[in-house]
Amino acid sequence: MFIIQKIETMHLSSSQSEVARYLLDKKLEIENKTIYELARETYTSPATIVRLAKKLGYEGYEAFKKDFLDEQKYILTHFKNIDPNFPFNKNDSIQTIASKMTILTKESADDTLSLIKHDNLQKAVSLLQKARIIHLSAISYSLLLGQTFQLNMNRLGKLVNICPVEGEELFMNNLIQKEDCLLMISYSGQINQMLQLARLAKGKGVPIIVITSLGDNELKKYGDVVLNISTREKLYSKIGGFVNENSIKLILDILYACYFDKDYEGNLNKRIHISKESETTRFASLDIMKESEP
Repeated sequence: MFIIQKIETMHLSSSQSEVARYLLDKKLEIENKTIYELARETYTSPATIVRLAKKLGYEGYEAFKKDFLDEQKYILTHFKNIDPNFPFNKNDSIQTIASKMTILTKESADDTLSLIKHDNLQKAVSLLQKARIIHLSAISYSLLLGQTFQLNMNRLGKLVNICPVEGEELFMNNLIQKEDCLLMISYSGQINQMLQLARLAKGKGVPIIVITSLGDNELKKYGDVVLNISTREKLYSKIGGFVNENSIKLILDILYACYFDKDYEGNLNKRIHISKESETTRFASLDIMKESEP
């Protein structure tokens, strides 16, 4: 949940409400304001602002201000040209729909890239590399995207385990060991069975990588490292989950590529060798597809 959503739905005192209204109205204009200036302009006190920040889960004003500004910059600078929930209209031509969907895909990729933090990505790749087995937990479309990641990693000899039956995820806990890694994918971050699994795995000391939306959610609390995905879609009121699915796929592809790069020559040889052995019935119909002669 975004900070602005929390502010809008949270029960606040009258003085805290004054500060909240000011924040929602001014947004980025608070960037250079001290807590004393904000208190003066809202006719409140620094203590009131600190209490509001703590109610929102922060130690104080500065920590809150940083996240609030980062969130506002994200909202104001992404998907300005297209609505992620309704990227095309009822009367659009086929070519217009194709064009809009292409723009949406490009914007979701740019958005995802802007959210990747170097240290978080590096830590996630390191956890995957050290893991005896990678256990992947996801549902619905995220599960299908996870299966592609599983196939890619398995071709490099890295075992990825996925529970394919919805409702059986908790039994994964019986398989997970401390030497493994749990990779969890959820747009909302509020799926009960995944939260239960995360809690059980955390109790075992299993490192957890969480791929989820921006803002605050329960699943994030269990992550040793969190990778954020594009967060502009509603849960239900939309044509499809185009943006978050594209974003999840890109994150998984990046994790695979970074893992691959840790032993580039070795992994490339494995991939080519296995493909040659297993795909003997395929042939190239175009020159661009043909392999170079050894």
